[in-house]
Amino acid sequence: MRFLALLTLAALGFAIYDVNLQQANAYIGFRPIRFDFAHALLLFTWSALAATLMPRNIRAPSDLFLFFYVVICFLWGGALWQATGILTIDEAVAMMALLYLPAFALLAARRFLFERVRGFVLPVLLFPRHMLALPLAGLLLGAAAIAVVAIGPPDSFGLDTVYDRRLAGRDALAGRSLAGYAINMTVNGIAPLLAFMAGWRRSPTLLFVTMGYVVLMFVLLGLKSPALNVVALAAAGYMLSMPGTRRSFVALGLAGLAAIYGFVLWEVSDGGYSALADYVVRRISLVQPQVQSYYTELWLELAPAQKLLGAPLQHYSDWTFLVGDRFLGSDQTNANTNAFLHALVKAGLPAYVLAIVVIAAFLLILDAMFDRSAMPEFVAIGGLYGILISEQAYTTALLSSGIFLSVALVMLFSYGTTRSDWKLARTPE
Repeated sequence: MRFLALLTLAALGFAIYDVNLQQANAYIGFRPIRFDFAHALLLFTWSALAATLMPRNIRAPSDLFLFFYVVICFLWGGALWQATGILTIDEAVAMMALLYLPAFALLAARRFLFERVRGFVLPVLLFPRHMLALPLAGLLLGAAAIAVVAIGPPDSFGLDTVYDRRLAGRDALAGRSLAGYAINMTVNGIAPLLAFMAGWRRSPTLLFVTMGYVVLMFVLLGLKSPALNVVALAAAGYMLSMPGTRRSFVALGLAGLAAIYGFVLWEVSDGGYSALADYVVRRISLVQPQVQSYYTELWLELAPAQKLLGAPLQHYSDWTFLVGDRFLGSDQTNANTNAFLHALVKAGLPAYVLAIVVIAAFLLILDAMFDRSAMPEFVAIGGLYGILISEQAYTTALLSSGIFLSVALVMLFSYGTTRSDWKLARTPE
């Protein structure tokens, strides 16, 4: 069933691209896809591999991580690897392997190493769990005050001036590193965690605080993705709070995505405009394989020594700008991709392997903390990490985006939890 659901979702993504997104984005190089036998075979293979990674239900933080990793980072390459026109089918297979191995390694580590890790993990349980919302909400309110003082009121707050506000915000925060870190850690880490708690506790107050903060960040800095993260984590918290929907979370999540994509396909079938296609489907289903193909092509073109050491940075401030200039024609374009391919291009195969090891180890520790405490917030952090590494280096997500801070706070505010708080809590399978 998971295979059929993922194949259907990938096919819907392909259809939306063929009917709408290709023509709308042809000006930046997207090409019509020739769907022949080789493409169909790779699509089936890619979807089957995605099904082997997708958990049956959510029993631990690593399960929610895998859910988001598959539906954001992995699945869409099978349908849209030809969109940029730069990969051969052999190179597409290489990209598939590079994206599959990290998740497969996590599954293997979880199967063979979890009990050993669990024996070393000792959660710090100092404060009552019901008080956790207070420091989280306090951090959001403090960061909101810092942002208002540092940036000031914007001239406008519409979608048409998003990038103007983003650039103005960067200029206003230049030289104010503490303010920048406070905003980044709260908008990417604390806000989605509090949104999950709002869904889990069915708390309109917590949801209002969280949504108010991300709306403020959109107004001041033009940030859009945090709103999607907040909605996704709030919905996950609500669904996982009920035993029935918890057991069927994966099935319901895939069905919900398929319903959204089916609606979008109906919207664009007559040539009309769809905001969902532009802001959701394009962002998830098209941009991911697009940028992944750039990184894969760049790495495959490197000399053998550079495949081990990484691409030369040249005069760029980061490899994301190197990729942006090379494939998108602008040295101001920050072409972000998932943590694994970023590590591969930045520092070669050893760095790619290290990224796999660090991320798997972190998730095993989260699983062990959850198994010991039954705190659902640990599951939220696992899912959030899966979202963040889709476009960030794993160290950036851990430090600058507030994942470590979130883990520390949940550890401190876990006193009084029991295994009955999460009836499915047990050793991952």
